Amino acid sequence: MKIFTFNSRFVSLWAILLVACLLVISVAGCQPATQGYKGDPEAVQFNETGMKYYNAGSYNLALINFGKAIKIDPGNPAIWFNNGQALDAMQKYTEAQDSYDQAIKLDPNFSDAWGNKALSYYDQEQYDQALDSINKAINIHSNVSNYWNTKGLILYMQNKFNESVDSLQKAASMDPGNEDIWTMLANAQVSAKKYDDAITSCDKALSIDQANAQAWGYRAKALYELRRYDEALIAFDKGLAIQPNNPALWYSKGLTLEDMKRNDEAEKCYDKARSLGYQF
Repeated sequence: MKIFTFNSRFVSLWAILLVACLLVISVAGCQPATQGYKGDPEAVQFNETGMKYYNAGSYNLALINFGKAIKIDPGNPAIWFNNGQALDAMQKYTEAQDSYDQAIKLDPNFSDAWGNKALSYYDQEQYDQALDSINKAINIHSNVSNYWNTKGLILYMQNKFNESVDSLQKAASMDPGNEDIWTMLANAQVSAKKYDDAITSCDKALSIDQANAQAWGYRAKALYELRRYDEALIAFDKGLAIQPNNPALWYSKGLTLEDMKRNDEAEKCYDKARSLGYQF
């Protein structure tokens, strides 16, 4: 089957859907604050209090308590790691990386510190440094799905779509019940023009959660690229049933209808997209 290039007007739509997916995947890839720290009783208390604030989203208060714990016991990598996560959450990326580096200096095999350092670089769009860090995490522990997921995400942002697919497939094989990984894999497969594979990945995600609007969107995109327009419309409608106020889905449905020469229906979809704030 002939594969044709993206309709230029589709680019902004899939950028929006990708952002929604990446937000989910990025959060899923983050490592939880290290628990089980043992040491000086006073430092333990400050660390545990800091974790409570961290988990509640009170990052300033978390930092205050982690800082107190560090002053008492500066040689424990777990506290430096927790401190780094709180700094990351506040978008203080350079300081966060310094904390992760301190954790790694104290424990060179602290793979989660390398993993979170990769995500910190990713958030700054420093993808080469992010890739280097996540590879170090993988070299220490190669059987952690989150690391392969993060690597796939980084490679995607470097436009290395086939390599991204390979990494995300490894992540999916390790965590087959994770719908977010299947969704991101589907997106990478669409970008790599592996449309049939993308449909299969979407179906995996949707078998876990039928209410995954991003998966319906990527399924529709793959079907559109295969010129299976009637099936694409069904997938767009499934996504819109979940997110009826998603302007990108309305716009994309309009594009599909326009390619089917159903111009009146397409215009109604465009009008809906405009009314929801979509600019084109």
